[in-house]
Amino acid sequence: MAGNRARFEEALQQASEQVWEEKWPEATESYRRALQEYPRDVSALQGYAWALFNTNAFEEAEEVYQQLTQLTPQNPGPYERLAQLQERRGASKQAAQSYFQAADAYRAQGLLAEHISALKESVRLDSYHDQPWVELLKHYQQQNDLEHAVLATLWLAYLYQENHHDWAVEVCRQMQQIAPRDRRLRQVMSLLQSGRPLPRPPSTGEFATALEEAQETAEVEHGKEQGTPSEVAQLRATTAMAESVFTGELPQLQGISQDEVSLLIGQAVDAQTRGDLKAALSAYERLIMAGVSMPSIHFNLGLLYKELMRFDEAIEQFLKSLPASEYVLGSHFALGECYQVQGQFKEALEHFLEAVKVIDLATVRRDQADDLIRVYEGLAQSLVNSGEPERTQELVQSLMDFLGQRGWEDEILKARHRLDSLARDGIVLSLAESLSLPGSEEILRSVALAQEYMKRQKPYAALEELGYAIGKAPFYLPLHTLLASFMMENGNLDAALEKYRIIAQIYEIRGQALLSLATYRQILELSPLDIGIHKRMIELLIRQGQIDQALNQYFQMADAYYQLAQPERARDTYAEAQHLAPRGSESQKWQVRLLHRMADLDMQRLDWRAAIKDYEEITHIAPDDERAHLGLLCLYPRIGREHLGFVALDRLIERYLKTRRVEKARVVLEELVQESPESIPLRFRAAQICLNTGKREKALEHLDILGDLQLEAGRKQDALKTIEAILALNPPNADAYRKLYRDLGGHEPPQL
Repeated sequence: MAGNRARFEEALQQASEQVWEEKWPEATESYRRALQEYPRDVSALQGYAWALFNTNAFEEAEEVYQQLTQLTPQNPGPYERLAQLQERRGASKQAAQSYFQAADAYRAQGLLAEHISALKESVRLDSYHDQPWVELLKHYQQQNDLEHAVLATLWLAYLYQENHHDWAVEVCRQMQQIAPRDRRLRQVMSLLQSGRPLPRPPSTGEFATALEEAQETAEVEHGKEQGTPSEVAQLRATTAMAESVFTGELPQLQGISQDEVSLLIGQAVDAQTRGDLKAALSAYERLIMAGVSMPSIHFNLGLLYKELMRFDEAIEQFLKSLPASEYVLGSHFALGECYQVQGQFKEALEHFLEAVKVIDLATVRRDQADDLIRVYEGLAQSLVNSGEPERTQELVQSLMDFLGQRGWEDEILKARHRLDSLARDGIVLSLAESLSLPGSEEILRSVALAQEYMKRQKPYAALEELGYAIGKAPFYLPLHTLLASFMMENGNLDAALEKYRIIAQIYEIRGQALLSLATYRQILELSPLDIGIHKRMIELLIRQGQIDQALNQYFQMADAYYQLAQPERARDTYAEAQHLAPRGSESQKWQVRLLHRMADLDMQRLDWRAAIKDYEEITHIAPDDERAHLGLLCLYPRIGREHLGFVALDRLIERYLKTRRVEKARVVLEELVQESPESIPLRFRAAQICLNTGKREKALEHLDILGDLQLEAGRKQDALKTIEAILALNPPNADAYRKLYRDLGGHEPPQL
């Protein structure tokens, strides 16, 4: 049975506004109300699933996305969302299958890039499903992307070898026609022809990113890579150089053969391993003079120059190895050491901070990475530009000592765990700032102890322990933030708020905008009507270029004014936000939202003309905005200009008809007639659209009532025309209508 369209539309409108405001629990409830009316409506289900996802109701969201894949199997979006949720709960094979279904849907729509992206996700999660590899292989061959095509071929051969041996041979043979000199294909063909099992393909390329990260993490955890970041990178560089000799993966150069390059690399590696710096340096410099440029060579040569105290030359080489991802950490650390020895502490600090950032990014969740990068940007600006040389030297020494110790990897993980317990919800703190504290480990231990005291409801012991930590690091603001939260837990809200204000201001002065904004948000959670904080946040967000967030903050400030019984100020706030709206990511939507809020306030103040002005402006910006057009229909009669209300309605209906949304137009008019059953203009329009859409019975019903209303209003001539329209439809009781026509008009109705 069909639901109530008006209730459905109202619930959807509310849900849409709540989504804009990121009020996810409220949006979830609004979508539920909409779905009670039309349980299979796709747009409502999509919104509902997204709202559930943002309230962390992942299990329910997965069920809804599963339903959407059945209702709209041609739509790739639900498959991708479903895959993300399945991956989140560890169902990798299910997620891989969902991505593959998404890929099929993208292909059907001709969206090649999205199709390939979904296939990559599928094989990332389940490399043992052959069909995605088949499609990827075709794509890579068409794109002449030989490296990835070979990888796909290796996987297919590996998967086919047991049950479809001939297929494995054939796929390799076809690929060899395209890449006849590829060593890996030759090896696989040799194994297949001799009947020996194929090894699992190497986990390289963009399909195996997650596996590579896991392997690297495992190596660190098991102590396979020990020493400072420079020592770890040196081991990698030496290994890479040795492998390049054996695999033949060397650059092609004029004036020097590959055999000569191999010989020089072998001599350099051997001499450096034996500690013969002079011989190693000679071999490396001959390679560079010959034009050989490999990150591993630049890095190892940089280390030799550094050991020989030729720091400018070392810096030049490290800058060349820096862009290579496998040497970025070691290069930053080595550059920091070089600049520190030269007394260039500002430059040294920049590189040590970058080194810690590289490490730190590997310890946080992916969804925290962007925030952490911004935290480091603010921290670097604050520390490097502090103008305190002694403080800069202390920071350089602290970071160098920490990363120079054995087992720094384990200490990093411990420090991150303690920092995460110190951070507030939604905030990520930087390791660099905590590691730069004198006695950082002792300070973080005190913090952990203070938190444990609070859990055990021993506030005085907690404050004492935290006070000790603050005494050790009085300028480390996360400690003060924790103190503010302790104050709040002890019921001292005013003191906590004042503390948060000071913290936010200091972060702002230091140029750490992200942390300043986070602290202001914490204040607003405790004191949502603090107008001054709303204004400060808006200014800061605009300065940071976060226009959409600033506009959202305007809405929150207006709500605060409204709750303070200051509707005029609320309206002024929306009007002020209008000046910023054109800079928003979707300026039209922002302007419409603001004008709707202004119209709502004008209606509450009974200022009909102002509300009409708001709605008219909306209809010019968004001609499809039904709410604004119907608002004008409601408001114009209140200022004695009813005909203009129907002009607005006719504009809306005409818009729907021009855009082939005839049924939408009919539904709107039907609902208006239900609300105002005695309105002659509405009946007339409802009857007209029913006639135009071939709904004869409904048209007769409206015309019959319309005629009665016209007679009651004394509009006999209009009633006669209505009867003529009824007779044109040849109703079952046509004789009765003809008699009525004769009685009213005194003559026979015209012959049709």
